[in-house]
Amino acid sequence: MKKRVVSLSSLLLASAPALSYEAIDNDIAYLHFYGTIKASAQFLEEQDNEYTFGDSKVGLLGRYAVTDVFSIAAGTEAQINLDADEDKNEDDLYVSQYFLGLYTEAFGWLTFGKHSTSSDDLNGVDYSEIFGGQSNLNSVGVKGDTLKYVYANELFTLNATYGFEAGDQNRTLSELFGQYNLADLTLIAGIGTTSTNTATNQTDSTYFQTSAKMEMGDTNFGLTYYLQNLDNDLQPSLSVDKHAFALAGQIAFTEGVTAYAGHELIFQDSKTKDLDGTRQNSYVGLSLIPIEYTKLFAELNFNSPISTKDELNLAVGGVLSW
Repeated sequence: MKKRVVSLSSLLLASAPALSYEAIDNDIAYLHFYGTIKASAQFLEEQDNEYTFGDSKVGLLGRYAVTDVFSIAAGTEAQINLDADEDKNEDDLYVSQYFLGLYTEAFGWLTFGKHSTSSDDLNGVDYSEIFGGQSNLNSVGVKGDTLKYVYANELFTLNATYGFEAGDQNRTLSELFGQYNLADLTLIAGIGTTSTNTATNQTDSTYFQTSAKMEMGDTNFGLTYYLQNLDNDLQPSLSVDKHAFALAGQIAFTEGVTAYAGHELIFQDSKTKDLDGTRQNSYVGLSLIPIEYTKLFAELNFNSPISTKDELNLAVGGVLSW
């Protein structure tokens, strides 16, 4: 799934990021507000050009100490749909995450609600702004009616999500992911399963991911392997096995100028011709931070799908974060 610029889960794992506002921060209470507005123009060779404010969001995270050990924790995140079409009755603001639970410094966070999934929190290597992330084969990025546990310290992170059957697809989900930090090296691994169960959609998906990242300040690079086995119980010919590899990196030339690039390969095996073959996706880009809280970017993409024409795409845009 495509990554978020500032994910709600990242706020659970560590202290507030630099681009955020801490309204309250003391031993008893903590209240933290953050947001991202992202605008982009995408010039696509085989599709209509797209001008969008996608990936724009605001969020709130708080906790309140009820004893010396336990705190009540709560949070919410809303997608800002600045592209909303009034004729289609689309909402300008859509609540994409909300949760309530307990936090202890010794044992971490345990919350219930609508969360980003563990596989989305600890996803594969992707330094792009627009076109990357196709090799991240996790099936679900956000799910309602989930119980989530997160524990993190300087050495490792444990992230688990259990999703009860819910939603239009009667989807269930179970995931366990972890991250280990060793100096400049970060190792990520995890496994997940998800199922849908309706009269017209009955699928079972199992996926596994492992990544290694070297983060050395001005120079970062990483490698990901992702496996997904999707079984379609109603239409077995649409079942597909996928193996994906991603290699990506970024280099900061100055404090505000960063170049990045990545290449993704997805090998698919299926009885359906349009689902059987190899897909390639590459991107190269440059980002500029002219002033605090803002970023401008330009990104070039080569996409080689399985059953349609190769395409060369371009995106330019800007991000405002706080």
